[in-house]
Amino acid sequence: MDRINGAGTTDIGGGRRGFRDENLGAGVEGTEVTALWCNMIQEEIMKVCVEAGLTPSEADWTQLYQAIGIMMDALFADVEAAYPFASTAEAIAGLLLNKIISPKTLADVLTSRLAAYTGPVDSDTITYLNVFPAILTADTTASITGSVGQIVVNPFKWVWRQFKQLDVNSLNLAARTFVTAASKTYHLRLSYNVGTGVQTLSLKDLSNAGYNPSGLVEGATNFDTTYDDMILARVVTNAGNVPTVVPLKNASRMNASAQRTSPVMSPDPAIGFVTDAISLNWGRRPAQIALEQTTANVTIDADSLQSISSGTPTRYGIDFIVGGTSTGSTGYYMTLPYKIGISA
Repeated sequence: MDRINGAGTTDIGGGRRGFRDENLGAGVEGTEVTALWCNMIQEEIMKVCVEAGLTPSEADWTQLYQAIGIMMDALFADVEAAYPFASTAEAIAGLLLNKIISPKTLADVLTSRLAAYTGPVDSDTITYLNVFPAILTADTTASITGSVGQIVVNPFKWVWRQFKQLDVNSLNLAARTFVTAASKTYHLRLSYNVGTGVQTLSLKDLSNAGYNPSGLVEGATNFDTTYDDMILARVVTNAGNVPTVVPLKNASRMNASAQRTSPVMSPDPAIGFVTDAISLNWGRRPAQIALEQTTANVTIDADSLQSISSGTPTRYGIDFIVGGTSTGSTGYYMTLPYKIGISA
């Protein structure tokens, strides 16, 4: 195949012959389209169609498109025949001779290998895995059964540092059962030893100096979930040694919010605020608080959000006060609708 070769061609750049428009007023003739060039283009296109097995038809103007698709399919079929895709089972077993591994299969292999790995992870790798552990249940909490004098942790799966999936079911019943004493407060914890690759459940007594040498309050952040050590639940026993268990959520990211959709009247005309609270029961204290003001259902232009303040958030929740500046017909203060969001 070659470029146009008739009279009146023009250089379209780099010495390439191309077409030019006719301009009789300026005495410029258009490029001559020769039979040789037209036949050359025709046969180049027909060659593709015929080689693809198509019968030339003047009624079908999509044959070149069809031919390219047919030939590409044939090419891929030849490649797949020579280098077929490995199944997940073959890839996991390492049977990859002359076979292609797809991204999905590669992900399955990595998941399988990580799940099967029981050894330690080197310290250099750990520095890149600063992700909180996640419990793989619908509500990201552990299932714990309490009865007089004991608690039992039911099996569940969890992910350590978004790197390795672990199963508490690998611990026998004795390792998942803990004896309690009357009138105590405990933390139920699950840790992973990076050096040995071993997971361990433990029930920690808040009054024990080994666990709480500084005598910190139960809600102190020192006891929050860390990358390698989860607080699964708070366990409080009464005088009869009956445990009350509060399972705590553990996930790499956690979010919660509260919202008012209409102005609220303060119960006291001398007080221009209302109080709200969000219950959390998380494994760690929220790190961020965000406020979004909304005009939904605002009844008067004077409604305004003056301030919002909160107490110290804990694993279990956050209390906050929202204040407004306007007054209603009875002299009571009103607050503008708002939405507050928190995350950890």
